[in-house]
Amino acid sequence: MNAPQSIGIVWPGPPSQDDIQETLRFVPAGVRLHMVETRRRNQPDLTRGITLERLLQMPGDSGIEESGKDLVPLGVGAIGYGCTSASYIRGVGGDRDIADRIAAATGLPATTTSSAAVEALRVLDVRRVSVLSPHVDELNERLAQFLEGNGFEVVHMRGLNKLGGIEDIPQQDISDLVLQLVNRPDADGVFVSCTSMRTSSIIDSMEAALTKPVVSALQATVWRLLRIAGAATQMPGLGSLYRSPAR
Repeated sequence: MNAPQSIGIVWPGPPSQDDIQETLRFVPAGVRLHMVETRRRNQPDLTRGITLERLLQMPGDSGIEESGKDLVPLGVGAIGYGCTSASYIRGVGGDRDIADRIAAATGLPATTTSSAAVEALRVLDVRRVSVLSPHVDELNERLAQFLEGNGFEVVHMRGLNKLGGIEDIPQQDISDLVLQLVNRPDADGVFVSCTSMRTSSIIDSMEAALTKPVVSALQATVWRLLRIAGAATQMPGLGSLYRSPAR
């Protein structure tokens, strides 16, 4: 009998039960999910929330790849770093540096949330993108630069300027923001940034209302991990990304 397929995620902080349950909604039956906290070598200042200063400290920390090693004995087929902002903050190539370090340390294929989002938007033929980000403007500017550096045109960026509590934003509120304030007629699709933004129950309805693709950070992360691990990604109710054919 073949062993069950498994994927692993290095989470930027301790994954809560809500984090795990939301992530599992993007994982098909028969695939196991393992999530571990980043074992940071350098502890960032958490008192001021999610700031540019804090984010700049995170991606170079060797604790990321060291945590990736913790997933190897669990039999995972691929590993992802599950943080959008820490993987785009250094610009184009900063995301690949993280993935390359994890791959070198573990011997397994690896990705990051920002890398996965780029791949997802490309698969869905999105060239002009409208973005919802929960973060402060300093981070949103870096996100726009990262996307543009990867060949996308950011036609609109809506930031919520939140320093914390992102996981507490109700999914209906996220949907309302996308439909009323984020979407633009000239956008080919919408990207919802941050893996703490809960979107599993609203992606299909947003796409139906907008008649265009919606990609969210956590959705793209799990989808890309499944692809590089060789697992199936066809699942109903999770948007056009999960209906896209393998390439």
